[in-house]
Amino acid sequence: MATIKVGVPSEGDTLDSPVADRFGRAPKFIVVEVDTDTGEIVSYQAVDNPGYTAGSGAGVKAAQKLGELGVKVYAGPTPGPNAYAALNYLGIKVVTVTGVSVREAVKAALKELGS
Repeated sequence: MATIKVGVPSEGDTLDSPVADRFGRAPKFIVVEVDTDTGEIVSYQAVDNPGYTAGSGAGVKAAQKLGELGVKVYAGPTPGPNAYAALNYLGIKVVTVTGVSVREAVKAALKELGS
């Protein structure tokens, strides 16, 4: 089974939590592991975002955390220019999704990626 990790900025700890409206200052990230063949969610974990309380460089700190966690796809609001550059450098694909739950954001990202 091949899987991919999708990182979603979240206001809470579950798949049904709303997607946060900011990348770098989101309270949490939900890292969702998805089976690339079926699109089914295999597992997920809620992780504190180090950018949430950072004095500066929140977006870059958040991007670095996603990279450390093995995330390959980010699904959420458009990150700022420095965060976007960091995500790009780390090889993390950016899919813009807002106004939905974490679960719906993951589905939208997979649809955009053609999975």
